[in-house]
This record gives sequence, structure tokens and C-alpha cells, in this order.
Amino acid sequence: MSLRKSTLSLEHPMHGNIPEQDPLVASMSQSRRRVYNLLGWLCFGLGFLGMVLPLMPTTVFWICATWLWLRSSPKRVRFLVEHPRFGASIRGFLERGEMCRTGKTAAIGSMAISWSVWYGLATPGPVLALSVAAILGLVALWIGTRPEGPKPQTQVRVSLDLDAFSRAQGRAKSPRDPPR
Repeated sequence: MSLRKSTLSLEHPMHGNIPEQDPLVASMSQSRRRVYNLLGWLCFGLGFLGMVLPLMPTTVFWICATWLWLRSSPKRVRFLVEHPRFGASIRGFLERGEMCRTGKTAAIGSMAISWSVWYGLATPGPVLALSVAAILGLVALWIGTRPEGPKPQTQVRVSLDLDAFSRAQGRAKSPRDPPR
């Protein structure tokens, strides 16, 4: 995928190949595109808040904004997929359905904490509490089954020159050291 071209094309089974002038977007009713655009802006705003508020996600909301804008105003997507910090995560999810392990852990942990806080503050009945827990559990299961993608390639090269090491050790001997 090349994001530097004039048309953005993301390929994924979830949304197909959607360039900037997609027939799907053109055939969608104007009111539906407006709703998607407004929801996209809402998700974008919530993601922006997530950059400064602890426990508020950014990437998840920006993935939702990307999905909505692909269907209403594809030109807005370029900013999100080219973002220096979150762009790779958004592209990985949209193209291949990938989520990093840290993102999975944060999402599932946040859902568990949110449910616990909600349960403690709202004190819902057992049916409602179990229903919400079941829904969150299914979402957590779905998140946990997303592929993690290729591991980052970090290579550390170590060269050990034993001759230089022994020469350095020989020079470091003090006169009081016994001979070998």
C-alpha cells in the first residue's frame, strides 16, 4: 500500500478496496454519509482526548473514525493512517486485522477495570451485571484472537575479539600479579 499516491487504497476483507472516489461512497445517500462523517468526527475527538487522558484509548477511536470516514469522506483518512505514532497501528488493523500485544492487553484490562468500576458505583442487578460482563467477555475474546503481526526485527550484533581482549588483560596486569 502506498499512502503517498493521490488516492488512498486500503485492502482488507472488512471494507474492500476503497479509493478516494469509490462508487460505494458515491452511491450512499447524502444523509447517511453525513451521519458517518459526524460519527467519524466524534470518534476522532474521543481519540484525541485519549492522547491526554489516562485510560482513554486513542487508537481504537481513530480506527473507528477511519472506518466511518472511509465510507463518508475517504480524504480525511490520510491524516490518521499517516500519523507518526498511531498510523502504523491503524493501518495494521485495517489492512490485516492486527493488534499489538500491548494494545490487546490495554483494551482487555481497561474493559475489566471499567466493568469493575461500573459494578461498584452503579450496583446493577445480577442479570444486568452478567449481561454486560458477557458482552465485554465476548469483545475481549474477539480482541484476544486478533493476529499480532510480525515481531519487530531487533538485531543486536556482538563481536568478540578474544585476541584484543587478552592483550587488554595483559596490559592491565599490575606488577604485583603473579606470573601465569
